[in-house]
Amino acid sequence: MNLDNIKTGLKEIFAERLNLDVAGVDAGDDDKLFSDDGWGLDSVDVIDIVLGVEQKFGVAIRADDDVKVHFSTLNTLAAYIGEQMKAAA
Repeated sequence: MNLDNIKTGLKEIFAERLNLDVAGVDAGDDDKLFSDDGWGLDSVDVIDIVLGVEQKFGVAIRADDDVKVHFSTLNTLAAYIGEQMKAAA
């Protein structure tokens, strides 16, 4: 699965689990996920995102991973998921 497909899947998770109007968000793939100037997510949203990622992509996000870095932007999260998928294959 390429990064564009992963990003599309992440946006689906945001829409389904967070009730986020992805099309209405004025944020790009390099904007911060947890910033009012970006995607506007908060720390509670992480739980829903992690569960959605595990369900949709079949990869676990471990607590010992540098979650803060991986959850920085849509691009960094998609890259992390791609790496985890390759490692699991």
